[in-house]
Parts: sequence; C-alpha cells; structure tokens
Amino acid sequence: MPLIIVTGHPSSGKSTIVDRLAERFKEKGKEYQIIRDESYGGFDRKNYEFANKEKDLRSWIRSEVQQSLTKNKVIICDGLNYIKGYRYELFLAAKMSKTTYCVIQCSPSADTCHWLNEQKPESSRYSKELIDQLLMRYERPDTKFRWEKPLFEVKIGKAEKALPSEIDDDMPVDLEYPAPRFANIFDEEIVEWICNGTELTENQSTQTVPLAPTNFLHELDRSTQDVVTVILNAQRTAVRGQNLTIPGATDGANTIKFMKLRTLPELNRLRHQFVNMSKKDPTTDKEKIITGFVDFLNCNLR
Repeated sequence: MPLIIVTGHPSSGKSTIVDRLAERFKEKGKEYQIIRDESYGGFDRKNYEFANKEKDLRSWIRSEVQQSLTKNKVIICDGLNYIKGYRYELFLAAKMSKTTYCVIQCSPSADTCHWLNEQKPESSRYSKELIDQLLMRYERPDTKFRWEKPLFEVKIGKAEKALPSEIDDDMPVDLEYPAPRFANIFDEEIVEWICNGTELTENQSTQTVPLAPTNFLHELDRSTQDVVTVILNAQRTAVRGQNLTIPGATDGANTIKFMKLRTLPELNRLRHQFVNMSKKDPTTDKEKIITGFVDFLNCNLR
C-alpha cells in the first residue's frame, strides 16, 4: 500500500533510479509495482506536446495508483509528475489509504537532461524542443507543503562513478554528480521510511460520509462562489504580494497572497475541483467550507 512519487525533468534518470530502488525492495522481500508512462496504451513522448493527450495520460496514472493502493505492495509512480497540484492529488490517494508516502526528486542540469536523452534509443527520446518546454513547465517540490515530504533529492550528473564517500555533498567543490546508475538514491533511508515510517491519516477532507445534509450542495456552491467574487473584486486594486482577506474564513487561515491577476475561468476551474473533493466530506458549516476553499486555493494557485 505505500506510495512513492518520483518526479523530475524529462530524461533525468527517473526510471533507472526506480529500477534500482525496486531491486532493493526485492532484496528486502517487499512486493512492489511500478506505474510509469510507458505502461499507458499508445504512449509516445509527443503526448506531452498536446494538452488533451497529456491530461488523459495523467488521468490514467492517477486511476492506476488509486486502484493499486488497495493491494499490499509498494506502489512506485514513475513519471514526470511535474505539476504541484497533480502531486497533491496523488498524495490524497495515499492519505485515503492510510499508508506511508514519500517523494523522490531527480535533479540534473538542463545540459545533463539533453545528454541523457541522447543515450536513449531514438524511439524513446524527447525532441530537444520538448525537453526545453518541459523544463520551463516543471514545478519543483517544496517541503513547505505537506504533500512534498519526506523529500529525497537525487543529484544526477554524467560521471560514471559514485562520489567519494568522504566528500560532503554541500561542499563548494566543483564535482560532477554521478550518472543515474551510480547516484546516491538514499535506498536504505527510503526503504526504512516506507516500511516503518509514519502512516498518513485521514482528516475531514478525505473521510467519506454516507449521507450529505439536504442543503449541503447549495451551501457549498454559494460559499465558494462568494469567495471567487471577493477575489475578483479585491484584485482590481491589490498590489503584487498583498494578502487578500476572505470574509467568513477562520482567523489566521483567511488570506490568499495576490501574485497575479486571476481570471474567472481559472478560479471556477479550481472551484469545481474543490466542490467535487468536498462531496466526500459534506458539511453545511459555512466557515469550514470557506476556510477549506481558501486553503485549497493557496495550495493550487501558482
């Protein structure tokens, strides 16, 4: 049931790292399953050039993860997983399964990504232009968010040997990081955490309640619409970096940082996502609804 999310730039050695980690689980007698892009029927690197095809791919991966988490095995999600909000959705799946969870980030330079891409068979390569596009789209994990930790960052380079053990990774020494086959993948730490770490627990946002109050959907719809209206009106005179105060939310959790103008379609898209998630935890408490929506927006506005 444990879930490991692997994320990183295109051609950053993710699959090699995953295969090495899977071998360690095998040595420990732990059953595992790898869910990766290539398992998707008709997958092609060019899928990332088209928003609709990429969306279908992400939906398939999310569905596979959710279904597989019901089994007694370690699930390793091997993919770009470059969208912060998408990693949050996968985190919620682990949370509902009450299991251990971690994130592994592969971190090469852009030059190393292009170099590793050239090492692949031609049919498995990204185009140079697509790599550059995906590098720009990438949203790095940030441990200030609860769904990005514990985070294990694997430094990737081109060197065909591991760094000497006596060299501190943080020392200001001009050293080339190892290639994926030799990189330090923190396998012992990851296996220990996944097998014996603290399991996630459900909270009000992920628990399922069989029956909703009769006026739940009406209150949910009206309250979230009110928040969207407040944001649209407040941002007209707001300055970048200012906190927008949302009436009705709990004190201390009632602000949204204004970084750029948000459109009505963008806010409505997030509102619909929140509404669908909230159906798992029906409540008519307006303050709880608004506070939850404010928290959701703070996590997903970027």
